This record gives sequence, structure tokens and C-alpha cells, in this order.
Amino acid sequence: EDADYAKARKDIQDRIASNKIVAYTYGLSPFSSETLAVLDEIGVDYESVEVGLEWFLLGKEKSVLRAELLEMTGQSSLPHVFIGGQHVGGLFTGSSDGKYPGLAGLKESGELQKMIDDDGPSAVDAVDPALL
Repeated sequence: EDADYAKARKDIQDRIASNKIVAYTYGLSPFSSETLAVLDEIGVDYESVEVGLEWFLLGKEKSVLRAELLEMTGQSSLPHVFIGGQHVGGLFTGSSDGKYPGLAGLKESGELQKMIDDDGPSAVDAVDPALL
């Protein structure tokens, strides 16, 4: 139902607007586990949203959430990482616009720490308009 997708989109937008870093994950995914390990390793606060254990175990609500993440970002796989309102991709998968190389690439290049330390616009002001 359209209302379910609208609710999922609003939930995603609200989370990324009110948290500097948000990671959408699967509980059984090694890529998701490694994403959270990278964030823990650098000692940053983040919001972790477990969409489910794995894609084939999702109920209706979480399936809609996953579908809406795909619609908003162009990325079907999880994890999804948002930093300062920007979708940076997953662990190794970059953003669909090619602007970000994914969390591992950002860490390796030193850009991840710069993004986290950035005192620029708050997450609320920096949300990518394409995600709205």
C-alpha cells in the first residue's frame, strides 16, 4: 500500500535527519557486522537499524522499509550508511551517484574521519534533497 511506503520513507528521513550517522543492517550479514565494527572502531555515535536477520526473513513492514531504501538510494543491498544526511553506500559499495566509495573506502582514504569531525551543517540541514 502507498501509505506503507510513505511511512517507511518518513521514518528513514526522520532518522537520517536526527542522527549524524545511521546504518541500516541485516543481523546475519558479515558486511553489516563489519560496518558496525568499523563505526565502533572509530568510536563514533551512530544509530543502527536492523532491518531483519536477512532479506528472505523479512515481514511486510521490513520488506517495505528495504524497498523504500532501494527507491531512495538506488542500492538494493544492505548495509546502507548515511553520514550527515548523505547516503555513502554500504561497506564496499559506493553511493549510486559515485560521489562516495562506501564506508571502507572512506575510512581507507581518511575521508570518513573528516566527515565525522566536520562541524558543518547539522544532519537536519544537510539531508540530500534527492532523498526527500
